[in-house]
Amino acid sequence: MSFDYAPLAKTATNLLARYGQGLTFTRTSKGAYDPAAGKTSDTTSTFTKNCVLFDYRDADINGQTVLAGDRRAVAEAHAYQVGDTVAVGSDVFRVISVSANQPGDTAMISELQIRK
Repeated sequence: MSFDYAPLAKTATNLLARYGQGLTFTRTSKGAYDPAAGKTSDTTSTFTKNCVLFDYRDADINGQTVLAGDRRAVAEAHAYQVGDTVAVGSDVFRVISVSANQPGDTAMISELQIRK
């Protein structure tokens, strides 16, 4: 017998909508190279997801993988990619790492490390 995680995923989405904030993510994808123009045609897409932001504890900052100023975002389940950018107020952060909480085939939340 397998466990149905869909109700838990819905609860996570509802909690993030209630207590989180909508943040706009931007993804730029490289297009085909145009030899005549000498550049690629990039495609930019945006999407908004609810997130809760946390600062890392001083004990978590090791100067290598977690730097001072990095933040942790618990976000709605989505196919986030390293290199996506997210606007938080007037600051723009880049996604450094993505950790998806996905038991079985049901995506629950994603944990993102973001950096200015």
